[in-house]
Formats: sequence, structure tokens, C-alpha cells
Amino acid sequence: MEIVLHIVYLVVGFVFLIKGADYFVVSSSSIARKFNVSPLIIGLTLVAFGTSLPELAVSFAASLSAKAQGTTADIAMGNVIGSNVANITLILGLSAVVMPIMVKKSMFKREFPFMMLVTVVISVLAFFFQSDAAIVWWEALILLMLFGYYLYLMFRSHQENEELESIPMVNPKKAIWLLLIGLGGVSLGGFLVTEGAEYIAIELLVTAFSMTVTRATTLVGLSVVALGTSLPELVTSVVAARKGENEIALGNVVGSNIFNIIFIVGISGVVTTLGINSDVLIDTVILIFITAVVTWFSFTGYKITKKEGYGLLFIYIAYITYIILRALNHF
Repeated sequence: MEIVLHIVYLVVGFVFLIKGADYFVVSSSSIARKFNVSPLIIGLTLVAFGTSLPELAVSFAASLSAKAQGTTADIAMGNVIGSNVANITLILGLSAVVMPIMVKKSMFKREFPFMMLVTVVISVLAFFFQSDAAIVWWEALILLMLFGYYLYLMFRSHQENEELESIPMVNPKKAIWLLLIGLGGVSLGGFLVTEGAEYIAIELLVTAFSMTVTRATTLVGLSVVALGTSLPELVTSVVAARKGENEIALGNVVGSNIFNIIFIVGISGVVTTLGINSDVLIDTVILIFITAVVTWFSFTGYKITKKEGYGLLFIYIAYITYIILRALNHF
């Protein structure tokens, strides 16, 4: 009965996360459009932040829980790395299959290099800066400083003349209410998902498959929680691709990956030490490789084709298969 209750926690938590993030995106995008902010900047900042709120809520809740228990927040790092893998394989792949994604040349001067930089930085912090393979508070501050620099770059680029595309707008007063409801939804959803995921990892996987607690928690964080918290990015990017709003589809994914690493890991790491076990260390290297592949796809012809989209989907399926077999000690 207890396991059923925590599965309900997980499902209900995802609903709150997704709807809360959706309300945030609608309201914040409407407010931004009121001030004539370009669609690329909306995708890279407000929409990316809004669709990253589930990752923030789950990772932050895991950090608070770990601090209260005097442990490291292993599920927080697994969630971020797993979500980033899902973003640039599953989500970008599906978006490209729906509609080939055109890539602005300007993104190779700023967004793609920055995404690769922060992906490498998190790997360096994880591998070399700590003998116990963890992100501690001062390393988290480095990530938050990078976040501040990223925001500076984004708002400075707003001076460029870019064509505004149609984004749904709501009344300013309604937008403020939706913003508050959205933030409340993701906060509650983050708590419920963390509670449900941790219980399932420990009680089900450890008991049924004789996994270690660390490995079970890592698997749940990299797969179930990562996919669930990436659903807002999935919906936003696929809908944008279907409408032909390629800048928002691509900007949302790239911006979310940057936000996940430098802001979410940064905020969570300031609260408590983030545990990074050997499995997640390997996944950071996989993430660097996948990021390089996506950058290469984007550079060839300045678009991500349907064929390349299918290739990204195959990479995601292969990755999920690998981490499941690894958790079962088949690797």
C-alpha cells in the first residue's frame, strides 16, 4: 500500500510540475512580449527558465532533504544530467522529426559555445576538484557566477534587431496570477516527486533487484525523474516546431541545458553538497559527447534535419538501455 501511495505522489507531483511550468511560461512570455523582447531571448531565458522549473524544484527539494538527513543529494545531480541528455536527444530529436530546425549562425558565437563550456565545467568540477567526487558550496558559486554572466550576454544581445514571432499572450493581471500559481505548483510538485522517487528507488529497486541505494537513486534520477521533469521542454519545443517557431524550439532546449547546469546545480549545491557517484561521472562524459554531436548537426547546413532527429532519438534509446543494464550490473 505504501508503494502505491508514493507512486501516486510521483504522478501527482509531475502533474503539478508540468501545469505549474506551463502557467509560468504563458505568463512570463506574455509579460516579456509586452516589453517587446525577441522570441530568441524569450526562449533562451524566460521559457527556458520556466520549463526548467521542475528540475529546479526536484533538485532543490532533494538538496533540502539531504541537508536535513546529513547526506549528499545524489538524486539532484542525476536529475540534471539525465534531463540534459533527454533535452538534446529525445526533445530536440522529436522537434526535428516534426519540423527540421533551422539554426541561426549567431548561436554558434554565443549559445552553443556556452552550452559546451558549462557542460565541460560541470565535468571538471565533478572529476578533478574533489577527491570525493562532489559539488560543494564554493564550486556551486562558480556556476552561479557563470549564470550571472550568461544572463548578461542574453540581455546584451537583446539590442540586436530580431523579428518578433507570434507567442500567446494573456492579460497582464491574469499573467501575474498565473505566475504565482505556476511557482506554487512547481514547488509542491517538486516535493511530491522527490518523496515518491526516493521511496521507489529505495524500497522497490533495492529490494526487488538487490541494487545499492546509491545506484537505485541514480537510476531513478537519470531516467524516471529526468524524463518527467523534461516534459515541459518536450511540450514547448514540439509545439513550437509544429508552428514553425524554430528559434523558440531550439532556444528552449539550449537555454534549458545551460540553466540546468549553472543555475539549478549552483543553487542546489549552495544548500548542500551534491553527491556525484561513478555512474553520474560517466554520464557527464556522455553528455559532453552528445552536446558535441548536436553542435555538429546544427553546424552542417545550419539546421537539424529529420534524419538527424531520428539519430538523436536512437541515441536516447541507447542511453536509457545502457543505464538500466548498468544498474542491473550488466555493465
